[in-house]
Amino acid sequence: MMVRTQGRQPADTQTHGAERGLGRFEGFSDAVFAIALTLLIVEIKVPGSPEGAHGYSDLLRAMAEQWREFLALGLCYVVIGAYWVQHHYSGRIYAKSDHWFGVINLVFLLAIVVIPYPVRVWCFHLGTRFEEVASVTLVAALAVTACAWMAKWFYGMPGRRVMDKRLAPDFLRQMTRRYGIATLIQIAAVPVAIVAPRVGVAVTLLCIAFFLLPQPRPRYKPGEEPNEDEKLKE
Repeated sequence: MMVRTQGRQPADTQTHGAERGLGRFEGFSDAVFAIALTLLIVEIKVPGSPEGAHGYSDLLRAMAEQWREFLALGLCYVVIGAYWVQHHYSGRIYAKSDHWFGVINLVFLLAIVVIPYPVRVWCFHLGTRFEEVASVTLVAALAVTACAWMAKWFYGMPGRRVMDKRLAPDFLRQMTRRYGIATLIQIAAVPVAIVAPRVGVAVTLLCIAFFLLPQPRPRYKPGEEPNEDEKLKE
């Protein structure tokens, strides 16, 4: 005989899926970043290889003609690298994960692995009649990536759902402004790219490159600072 319980469920059952530490969460994310960065060089076909250029009389010139490939490699490395630096930095902000945080992170990682495509589209159409479309494609793709990053951030904010509850409120507000303004700039760069393609691309890339710089040291509530062992914990 089944007994139906009435009233509200116990508070401990009203969760967002299984909660756990960040070890496997960060490990999986780091692996995706590593693969995305490693595969970049695979796209460049060496002259003389089965997939590379043939029939050239000057190897140096043949390699120089691959400048678009190398430009794409450099831009992809900067963009993906900037997001990895922030992912590494946020390991001191997030304290745990749950189901929906993991799902949002999967969407963010999808945006990361897609980045090489719009970057290569732009590099290979730079200076052609398709540059405007390529520029809008690149800027829009990077804006989507920024929005996915902000989705993770905003999910963690209400009630410090997955964030370290010891962090000072003013620090979280400061980082929310930094990430939020950067995201808004990248969204605004989409219409700019329609009117001035290279300006839109430049604004977006400079905005992302900013996050290669050191960000503010996490600040904590008085008396709740982590000890040295915790600070050095990987």
